[in-house]
Amino acid sequence: MNDNKLDLLHFLARNGDQNAMLELADYYYFKTNKQDLSPEVFALVKDCYCRLAEQGNSHAMATLGCLYYEGVNLPQDFKQAKRWFEKAAAQNNLLAINYLGYCHYYGRDIPIDYETAYSYFARAAQMGHHNGMYKLGDMHYNGHFVAKDPAIAFFWFNEAEQAIDESSPEYPNIAYRIGHCLLLGQGVSQDLLLALSWLHKAELGCYQLTHNGDAYAGLTLIRVHEDLELLRHQLGDEDSYHHADLGRHNPLNTP
Repeated sequence: MNDNKLDLLHFLARNGDQNAMLELADYYYFKTNKQDLSPEVFALVKDCYCRLAEQGNSHAMATLGCLYYEGVNLPQDFKQAKRWFEKAAAQNNLLAINYLGYCHYYGRDIPIDYETAYSYFARAAQMGHHNGMYKLGDMHYNGHFVAKDPAIAFFWFNEAEQAIDESSPEYPNIAYRIGHCLLLGQGVSQDLLLALSWLHKAELGCYQLTHNGDAYAGLTLIRVHEDLELLRHQLGDEDSYHHADLGRHNPLNTP
């Protein structure tokens, strides 16, 4: 962001302008490396979200929940996260609805409850949110609450991919799942070269997210690299692997 506009946002935020507070906090939290924020800047971000949340802003409530859920710059606290997600979800905030699904799916300080998780993800998917769509895919892929069905899973992974663009932080997770299904021929005909293309998109996206301080991108990247290694062997030799394009160069790691 231009320094002049940033200075303007700081001025307006200090004077209680709600739009400026939200834009400023979102800029620092979503568009810079949140793990590199100074204590002073993080305190500003949290204060903006807290003040807005107390005024009933559902986006601020949901993002406060994310702060506690991720545990970046403050101790991880799933109970506090869930409390804020529930407040925001009561206003139909889609980010909060999805994160409540995560809380129940993974058992974040509560018992795992796949049925409740499915209901949250289904609610988000019905409202057109990509995150709910691809998590529905996960549940059908793994057979959690619903019957295991890779074809239904692949349908929802594709629906999620069509609902967002490649700049979304969730795009690498979705691209990985599409590539994984194509690699193994699960829910779709096996296509190794197409799988390689999707996994390469996922790899690049994970590197970019890691560069921006995403707390979970590294977990997806491990899975992507495992699939790329399997795919390299299935393609048969190094020449075929590189001929497909599609090397594993990380542009963010170039000296």
